[in-house]
Parts: sequence; structure tokens; C-alpha cells
Amino acid sequence: MKHKPPTFTGGYNLEGAVNWIEEVEIIFEAMGCSEESKTTLGTYVLREEANHWWKSAKQRIGAGGVVITWEMFKREFLMKYFPADVKNKKVVEFMELKQGNMSVTEYAAKFESLCAFSPHYNTAEAEYDKCVKFESGLRPDIKHLIGFSEIRDFPTLVNKSRICDEDGKAKSNYYKAVNDKKRKGQDRGKPYGDKSKKGGESSVSRRGKYLRA
Repeated sequence: MKHKPPTFTGGYNLEGAVNWIEEVEIIFEAMGCSEESKTTLGTYVLREEANHWWKSAKQRIGAGGVVITWEMFKREFLMKYFPADVKNKKVVEFMELKQGNMSVTEYAAKFESLCAFSPHYNTAEAEYDKCVKFESGLRPDIKHLIGFSEIRDFPTLVNKSRICDEDGKAKSNYYKAVNDKKRKGQDRGKPYGDKSKKGGESSVSRRGKYLRA
């Protein structure tokens, strides 16, 4: 097989299950697979526990000579290895996602990973909503700079946000270095100690005592 798909062995591997489906479908597209051949090619690389599960599931799903499509297989596969309650938690995590202390690059990677579990945001028609969702989770300083542009192309939005993030960090580091340099210069200009206080009383105070005496 020229485009060798990855194997899947089963077990409790939630992200592994989703990633396997995504990688296999990328290969299907590259190979120009027909709908009829997708299930055969995809299930060919199931191993160990996953293979045992599929042998049993195939008999049940294909009873009566039903042709098992890839969508039918995928539905059964995800029900087994990515149950609804776990998926719902991922959806909630996605909806509540904020950049926080992450860099824009880290935030975008997390956003894309969780976005896969929210079908609404995975269509061409939802590009606008996806951009709005991403922008709403940015830190206020970056959101303020990006918001005026109203960018509604997701790759462009991520790239512009990343540039703003990196520029902000560069400015912060620059001003920090300048302030540190100023502070060091001020420290060098200070006397080692207040000589008037070292002797206890100042000369003015002592002179006042003598006059009163």
C-alpha cells in the first residue's frame, strides 16, 4: 500500500482514536478512495483489541448482507473508543477555552485540537463563527489590536494574532531591559551611605545644642 495508514490497537486512547480517523481519512483523500473501498482499507490496519472488536461489530452491523459504509464504521468506532460523555466534556472545554498564559501558537494548537470535537465549527460555512470564537478567547491586549481588523479568514487571523503576540513580547522585553539599565545607572550614582547620619547627629543639630548651652 503506497500510502500506508497508521495502525490502531484499541484500548483507552481517546485522542489516539480521533487522530487515527483523521489520518486515515487524509490518506483516503490522497488515494482518491471510493466509498466502497474506504471501510475495507481502514479496517485492514486495526490490530489487537481493536481488530477483535471489529470482527464482532462487523457481524452485527453487516447482518442480512448490509453494505458497511465508512460513515457507518466511523459511527460505531467512535461510539466504542470515543464515547459521548467524553466528547461532551471536550466540547465544553472548547467552548470555555481562553488563551490565558499560553502563547498564540500554543492557544491556536489547543483551539484546533478541541475544535475537532465541535462539528459546527468544522465546515466552510462556519469560518466566520470559528474566527469570532478564536478572537473571543485571545488575551485582551491582543484582542484589542486584532478586533479592529475584523479578520474572518481563520489562518490569517491566527497569523496576525501571533505577530501581535510576538511584537508585544519583544516590546515588553525591550522596555524591561531599558528600565533595568536605568535602575543600575541610578544605583551607581548613589553615595555608599548618608554621611550625615553615620555620625549619629547632624552637624546642624550639634550646633543647635551648643548655642542652647
